[in-house]
Amino acid sequence: MAKINIIEQGRYGKIQYIEGSFFKKNTCEFNWEFGGGDVVAIITFPKTDAEWDKQYPWATGRRMEIVKDMAEQVRKKQAPSSALKWEEGTVLLVSGR
Repeated sequence: MAKINIIEQGRYGKIQYIEGSFFKKNTCEFNWEFGGGDVVAIITFPKTDAEWDKQYPWATGRRMEIVKDMAEQVRKKQAPSSALKWEEGTVLLVSGR
């Protein structure tokens, strides 16, 4: 099972999505920042499968599978009452449901 590590650097940071065992770990990194209004946080990811496959060859063809898993883990951990709103290359955590 994959896990996430959220790194805060003030109003922004990185989310690490980590798969694998102690001896062989594969990691994807996503940028995030706090939003405004009803947007709790904004997470960005590669917009196309081609960009994703180039950046993470170990996860070729799994862009949305990994991004959805990462976003759901972040939502549950950081803002369980929020909803996910999808845009091109971005997922928003929006307060309320």
